[in-house]
Amino acid sequence: MAIPEAVGQLLAKASGGKLRDHSTADFGRERVEGTCSVVVPEDEARDVVLQVRKQLPKGFIVFAGTQRWLGDERHDGKSEIVVAEGRDQFDILRCAKSDAVNFGKETEDLIAELKAWDDELGIEIWHAETDTIELTLRSEPDDVDAFAKRVYDFCPDIVDQGDGDLDNLAATIRETKAVYLWWD
Repeated sequence: MAIPEAVGQLLAKASGGKLRDHSTADFGRERVEGTCSVVVPEDEARDVVLQVRKQLPKGFIVFAGTQRWLGDERHDGKSEIVVAEGRDQFDILRCAKSDAVNFGKETEDLIAELKAWDDELGIEIWHAETDTIELTLRSEPDDVDAFAKRVYDFCPDIVDQGDGDLDNLAATIRETKAVYLWWD
């Protein structure tokens, strides 16, 4: 099903970008029909998502999608903002086809863990693509160090190839109230 024109125009107006009748997955290599998207500078992506989210009718999701472009399209330094049909924020991961296959985790495995985080803390997923998810925490964990360990167990690359150690990860979570997940 195509996205209603009024919903697409909402995205185009909020972003100032040219509306596309599809989005992408697999680092921009796969075209996803039944969605619409715009491409904006990466540093504007979160603001556009939050602005559109406030106005989006029930039954639709919006998120920042592809940012690492490996397909025929090249939009270096830019992020795709996607609108699709969806019941809840976990449909974002389904639409983006996010997974951690190098760690034996498929989309539904990621969703199960993130649903647990949502039940405990409240989360807001705003970016999802092939192997990356970004979210904000609505409340800080009672024990940030223990939560950082849980995040690390779920996504080791953010420490092993990112923050360097659990103390740095915990400090980042305290400071930003956000989690960046990336599986290489």
